[in-house]
Amino acid sequence: MAMKLKLDEEQSKSNLSESTGNIRVYRYPSCSIPDTAWGIDVHTDSSVLSILYECEVGGLEVLRDDEWFQVKPICNTLIVNLGDMMQAISNDNYKSVKHRVKLNKHKERISICYFVFPDEDSVIRSSKYKPFTYNDFRAQVQEDIKTHGFKLGLESFKLTEAL
Repeated sequence: MAMKLKLDEEQSKSNLSESTGNIRVYRYPSCSIPDTAWGIDVHTDSSVLSILYECEVGGLEVLRDDEWFQVKPICNTLIVNLGDMMQAISNDNYKSVKHRVKLNKHKERISICYFVFPDEDSVIRSSKYKPFTYNDFRAQVQEDIKTHGFKLGLESFKLTEAL
């Protein structure tokens, strides 16, 4: 992807930093009335990319063309989601995927996700967004949540088109 985006070596290193990756384990308990609650509501990942492992119990849904699709779990495979940072780095050529997790009526769901983030102080430059660092983005997300109750994400950094 870095070659396709024509990122130089320095940009690739700072935008895909091994030192800023982290792993999260998510546990979603079973729910006797699964349509009344979400494991995780609709969101995009803030990362460059996310690599997800899940087995047996489904629940992951992705939005495409205003329609929700269930992702069928296939054991011993990985799911790769592109995040907000990849969308900005790619000038919107790659989109951050909106997704959510539905609870299962009979089984708890466990998933393990590795998130790749840019270096906190590396500047994301794009023709679609004003320059920002990942630290700027995280701070804006926290402000969005306090002010609006949800993450606005990249919209806060979008350049307005000249009239």
